[in-house]
This record gives sequence, structure tokens and C-alpha cells, in this order.
Amino acid sequence: MERGEGIFLHQTPARSCFVVMNGWVKLYRILDSGDEAVLRMHTRGEAFAFADVLRRGDHQYGADAASECLLLEIPADALRQVLNDDPAFGAILLSHSFEQIDALSDQIEALKCQSGIQRVAAFLRYHARPKGNHLFVTLPYEKVLMAAYLGIKPESLSRALAKLRQHGVVAVDGGLEITDQGALDELIASRAVERRMAAR
Repeated sequence: MERGEGIFLHQTPARSCFVVMNGWVKLYRILDSGDEAVLRMHTRGEAFAFADVLRRGDHQYGADAASECLLLEIPADALRQVLNDDPAFGAILLSHSFEQIDALSDQIEALKCQSGIQRVAAFLRYHARPKGNHLFVTLPYEKVLMAAYLGIKPESLSRALAKLRQHGVVAVDGGLEITDQGALDELIASRAVERRMAAR
């Protein structure tokens, strides 16, 4: 799929679910004001729309290709047939649903408790993959979209990325390199430590 191409719209019948084979997918809703709320960003190996299919209802959000991407589409009937043929597969889907709920809970906590730079750092840490002696993060979509997902303004994202150089995040061709994983983890955890100390 090409970047910007629609996968499905909010409140349309859920006839398929998807696994991201490559690239990035944006899940979103359009608010009454006309603004777009970015709910989740999914990348390689991650799945979406399974719960909508199992509920036999409508999609609870819209989905667009945030970058050029390759998706595995699983029709609703095929998914239900697999569940009938292999009950153990249901446990896998249930585990997946719990993981999605946990991820949303983590996202809400981050929006409420973490500073902007911490949310950026946590996002990079989550999506980092080993490359040589360091970790590497590929950011194939616009910073405006990343900022919307993290709940900050684009200019705040640029400032945060600049400040993260002090914590081992270096801009290189094709993305960002994390040269000091410990420093980044310390930054992400710092507010949690402060809150625990203040509560004593």
C-alpha cells in the first residue's frame, strides 16, 4: 500500500483484520471538531482490527497506511473458521487482546504522567532494534504524525529530539541511533522515581 492510502474507515463493517508485514499503519478517529486523534501506530509484526472482527461489529477506528507498507489481510470468515478448527488459537487471540489493552493503558499513563521528552524517549526505546553495537530506530513517516501520536506539538518534538542527543540519541542516515541505552532508560524512568520518592 502507498503512504496515505486508506485501509478502512471508522464505523464501517469489520470484514477483515490485518497483520503488518512491513511499514507503518496509523489508527485514528476524527473528532467532532474535525481534528484527527491518532490512537495507535503499528509496525512490522503487529496486528489490528481482530477485536472488531470477533465482535462481528463495526471498526472502532479508521486505519491508514502511514508509510508504504505491506499487510496480511485475514478475512473475517477465515478467522472464525480457524477458531472453530483450532480452539487453542482462541487463547492466542485472547492474549493478543490483553496486550492491546495493556498498550493502551501504558499510552494513557504516559500522556498523564510523562513529560514530552520522556514520551519521545519511550517511543524510540520501544521501536528500537539492534544494529551492530547499538540500537537503531527507523522513522519512515512524518514528524507531524509522530508528534500527534505522542500528544505534543511538532516543534516540541524537534526540541525533544535535539535534547535527546545528551542521552545517547544520534541522527544518522535513515533514522536515529541509540548509542547509550542506559542513559535513555534512566531518562524514561526518572519521573517514576521522583514520584515514588515524593510519596514516602
